[in-house]
Amino acid sequence: MTAPPSFLVTGTSSGVGKTTLSFTLMALFQKKGYQVQPFKIGPDYIDGGYHRLATGKDSINLDLWMMGWSGIRESFNRYGSDADISIIEGMGALYDGKNGTTSGSSAEIAKKLGIPVVLVIDIWGATVTTAALLEGLLRFDPRVKVAGIILNRAGSQKHYEMVMKALKPALRKMVIGYLLRDRGREIPERHLGLRTLEENPKARQVLRDTVSAASKTLDITRLAKILKLKKRKRSPVSVVLPPAGVKLGVARDSAFCFYYAENLRMLQEAGARLVFFSPLKDKKLPKDLDGLYFGGGYPESFSRELSANKGLRREILQKVKTGMPVYAECGGLMYLSESLKGFEGRAFPLVGALPLKVEMDRKRLHLRYVEIKTTVPSLLGPKGTVARGHEFHYSSIVRSGYRGSMVYQGVNSAGEKFSEGYAQGNLLASYCHLHFRSHPLIPAYFVQACWDYDVRHTS
Repeated sequence: MTAPPSFLVTGTSSGVGKTTLSFTLMALFQKKGYQVQPFKIGPDYIDGGYHRLATGKDSINLDLWMMGWSGIRESFNRYGSDADISIIEGMGALYDGKNGTTSGSSAEIAKKLGIPVVLVIDIWGATVTTAALLEGLLRFDPRVKVAGIILNRAGSQKHYEMVMKALKPALRKMVIGYLLRDRGREIPERHLGLRTLEENPKARQVLRDTVSAASKTLDITRLAKILKLKKRKRSPVSVVLPPAGVKLGVARDSAFCFYYAENLRMLQEAGARLVFFSPLKDKKLPKDLDGLYFGGGYPESFSRELSANKGLRREILQKVKTGMPVYAECGGLMYLSESLKGFEGRAFPLVGALPLKVEMDRKRLHLRYVEIKTTVPSLLGPKGTVARGHEFHYSSIVRSGYRGSMVYQGVNSAGEKFSEGYAQGNLLASYCHLHFRSHPLIPAYFVQACWDYDVRHTS
């Protein structure tokens, strides 16, 4: 498998407009007839939704901690092999990586994959300083190849021209355009990052408006020439998946929207037919399910609605009691607990499959990469299964009646040890968002557990 021409969108810091420019560039290339495959560096789920809106394709995460270099290369080549161009949205600032180093940074990943970067520079409130900033960035590591520069948040065309005048001729040639500042086109933020696509009713209009504005100020044709892009002649390709032997219900709505696209794809390849449902809106589970998967998201923002859907809560609890395989991460763990107290201080009863009470607290942010090793056989595989992922949440378990052993013995990226993971029958729940590429057999074990459940309940 050979990856197509590619570039990585990066900037000087978080908040300079990488996400906006990433999905705008994706949409512009798509509009010109190129097949675009989106990627996102890091463990983030939210940006991928906007990538999907722009391209119609799932965005694939590339994360060094969770996947390793071999996993990154495999996923990058595999999912980009049928595209005309792959566009990667970076994480944080260009050179910022693990613990104050460049390890895992956008710059390092671009060098390892052998692809150039497109630099997004926020010029709001600056003119000549932009030149100094760019000269420093380009000299810092000559091995990082820059395909183009975009000047973001220009106050006006005149402001853009003033910045361009301050640049040396060699830098000026690298600028492929600018984007005017417009608060109406900015993606709103909330706790844990940008507002998700599912909760942003203006997203489609923002995309349309931004693409319309950018098409007048960004020279995509010149960037395509720099990258030597060509539209591939292709016959229709159908992805052949094994016969779906089990039906796996996947909770997906505004409250549960944090899933790695590759995790879902790997479950399908292992033989699962994914059936999506909404714990917010659906009164019943889909029929004839053999397992359930609850990802992360924002159940705290919808705890009243989730609690009010009593019929579905009771049905899920009953499925847990029958031994149905149920895997839950972070927001899924919160939903399966007895109750959830929100930021405003009110607690709502939830599924009650786990004897835990959960509470939101803005002063207690849990943010870490993790590696876990199972202490007992589980839905993930035999005892001793090792996998990697991350945690990112403001909630904590404030009261627990759990009497079982912790399923995970873990260590975070700082070397600190911890115990995690709650098991109740065939239910496994944890705050850890695991990336299945870190242990590719996990989907097969999970699907096998669903298959065993199906056999027991249909024989």
